[in-house]
Amino acid sequence: MKLNIKNKKILFLGYGAVAKCVLNYLDTYFTYDINKIFVVDKCKLAFYGPLIDKINKNNKIVLKVDILTFENLIKQINLQEGDIIIDLTFFSNTYYFVQQSLLKGFNYINTSIEDDTDQLFGSSIDLQQKTIANIYANFTKYNKIKSNVLTEFGQNPGLIQHYILYALNHLNKLKNNTTKDDYSISTLNKVIDNYKIGTIFVSEIDNILKKNDSKIHAKDNTVYNTWSVAGLLGEGYDKTEFASGKNNKYIKPFIPNNIIDINKMKIIANNDYDVYFLNEIGMNTYINSVCPIINDDNKIIFKKYKGMMIHHGEVFELAKLFGKNAPFMSYVYHINKYANLSIRKFMKNNKSVDETDIQQWIINNCKSFHVFDNINKKNSDKLIGHDTIGCTIYCGNKTIENIYWCGTILSDTDKIVNPAFTPTIVQVAAGVLSGLSYILEPKNKKKGLLNPCDLDTKYILEKSIPLLGKFFFTEIPISKFDKKFDINIKNNDF
Repeated sequence: MKLNIKNKKILFLGYGAVAKCVLNYLDTYFTYDINKIFVVDKCKLAFYGPLIDKINKNNKIVLKVDILTFENLIKQINLQEGDIIIDLTFFSNTYYFVQQSLLKGFNYINTSIEDDTDQLFGSSIDLQQKTIANIYANFTKYNKIKSNVLTEFGQNPGLIQHYILYALNHLNKLKNNTTKDDYSISTLNKVIDNYKIGTIFVSEIDNILKKNDSKIHAKDNTVYNTWSVAGLLGEGYDKTEFASGKNNKYIKPFIPNNIIDINKMKIIANNDYDVYFLNEIGMNTYINSVCPIINDDNKIIFKKYKGMMIHHGEVFELAKLFGKNAPFMSYVYHINKYANLSIRKFMKNNKSVDETDIQQWIINNCKSFHVFDNINKKNSDKLIGHDTIGCTIYCGNKTIENIYWCGTILSDTDKIVNPAFTPTIVQVAAGVLSGLSYILEPKNKKKGLLNPCDLDTKYILEKSIPLLGKFFFTEIPISKFDKKFDINIKNNDF
């Protein structure tokens, strides 16, 4: 059932690929007033795509939204308590946006914590989440809660937490031969022990291709991706960060001691789980995983792959949730082939670039990014293929005894995919829209700060699955995985 939000203004901060897709599917979830849609982006070039011509000219604003401009923007469009902010910016001022949304009573959602001061702290997502929690704790000391603020809710982080919770709940039902759902933390922790779950990877293979699969002849500093170029570079240039519960003794990957940043681990310490930092960026850190894909005969097969260990928020929220029993968790990402080629070319031509340089380049460049879509593209240039995103669960004591997977495979041939967008973008939009629907439900008013795991798994999956293509749980035969569980560093992998 659609929610009626005709009385609310909706402000999109950032109008990239995800925002365009969210707006396109907005009427699947909500009844809204197009005249109350406002889109803001620092790049005028961003204002294209479906429905953009239906938005009032004065509601399309070219602006870099930050601490200095946010207040005037809110006054300019007269945003009021109960109105909505969909924050899809990068390297902006998330902490400030969250504070202001709490104070003014805006319903706010983002897909990641993107505060440009985080470079000072070493770009730890675990620390980012603690910072948001502290902001909220300080707010509630002196103020009443007037709205909902949901952070890190796209595909991953966001929906992926619920795939993992769903998978553990499903394993519990199999173990106890019951149809009754039980998402209590005590039960899910028992599942970890019953199945000897030592490792959970967020496993993704982006298999989006150009229809003619022609080579891209890019300029030296042009980077391509199927979602956000800025987001991928920002994550990929951060040092690898992942988590593991202190008391989980089951099967885990081998981590060479010489690649661990011990000093940074000491700075960011937790009682229940360890946050590991490596001394290499995520773009150069690899590990093996396995997950289902669709082959050329349109059949689901299991594919072993080597993916990048890029840090992501789901890992740390789940570590907090499971505590000392938390499995070893990391995101393992096989990026799109064109993104990989263009990034490697960029890195090869800019070997002295560090994390700060990347941040400045992202902030000051619009024309150097190319996010793939099918908007206004001729047939030969269109994108096809699928994106697999889910959780791969490894069970066993000292060796891998069982492997399970739960997630989504969305293909360009799925009817729900608007031809203007790639499946990757639709998967992210499914997260944003299901999360937004939850926080705007009348029964969920004024809950304050919400993290992905705070949301009801049944509700979120019911809302998102219609946009997810093939969503399923399966066991993967261990013969499909070679059991090599070592972390590898590959510098200058061109």
